[in-house]
Amino acid sequence: MQEKIPYYDYYSLYKFVNQNSTMKSFFIFDDISTFVTDFQFATIIHYPIRLGLVVAFICKKGFAKVQIEMKTYTVEQDMVLVILAEQIFEFIEFSPDFEASCILLESKFFDVQNDFKIALNLERHFFKQPCVYLPQKEREEVITIFNLIKNKIEEKNNLFLEEIVQTYIRVLFYLTSHFLIKSHDRTIKTRKEEIFETFITLLQKNFHQKRSVSWYAEKVFLTSKYFSTVIYEISGKHASDWIKDYVILEAKALLNSSSLTIQQISDKLNFSNPSHFGSYFKRFTGTSPRGYRNGEQLKNT
Repeated sequence: MQEKIPYYDYYSLYKFVNQNSTMKSFFIFDDISTFVTDFQFATIIHYPIRLGLVVAFICKKGFAKVQIEMKTYTVEQDMVLVILAEQIFEFIEFSPDFEASCILLESKFFDVQNDFKIALNLERHFFKQPCVYLPQKEREEVITIFNLIKNKIEEKNNLFLEEIVQTYIRVLFYLTSHFLIKSHDRTIKTRKEEIFETFITLLQKNFHQKRSVSWYAEKVFLTSKYFSTVIYEISGKHASDWIKDYVILEAKALLNSSSLTIQQISDKLNFSNPSHFGSYFKRFTGTSPRGYRNGEQLKNT
């Protein structure tokens, strides 16, 4: 029987890491080797794991070979690697002089950011090519912002600490994504990639009203079964999960930052009634829309 792949989330890692920040859902390290006490790279070679966090490395020296979802990537000096939450990854090899800074954060770290829906759209780029080389100017910017974050989290009495760090992280994310997308735009898309791109375009315009996989499959003249297979093959995520993530993220944004009633939000997202909306929202978040608006999601953490 195959050994179960270990899974770690923020809370299961917290007791092991060497970080003094009081911020939840977030870790940052100037050197990955200081992540835990007496950390040795040799102990995690050929050790597949799954994290409930997004992981971003910037390689400062040497190289590392990492297998993500059965594909192997080499991360060299001045390259950034992004591993999405829930992806299975495994370090295959480190050079003796390997050094990297890293950030780990839960996806919900950005729940309060309405425009972070853009980041959801970028998942497909990180799935297709999770590492990218940064030119010198952008590399220096990334390092500067990284150091600003590292210094800022020590200000434990700052009333807006989380908001400031969220903003810094967003800048890092978009700096990296710019070069990732540019590199993808230079490649010739396969038919399956075109199907996925069309799906995302349709989803962005219609997720408020359409939550059926079959509806999107019909728009690209495919059976639901084949359509679902293509979406999963290209993005590593089921079409139904893409739809759900858009709906839930929009619901969270409206609950967090609008004066709309739950009835109005339910109508806006095309649910038959607030009860149906509440059941849908709670199934994927663990709390009711009203509870989320009242901050129960924070109490649960």
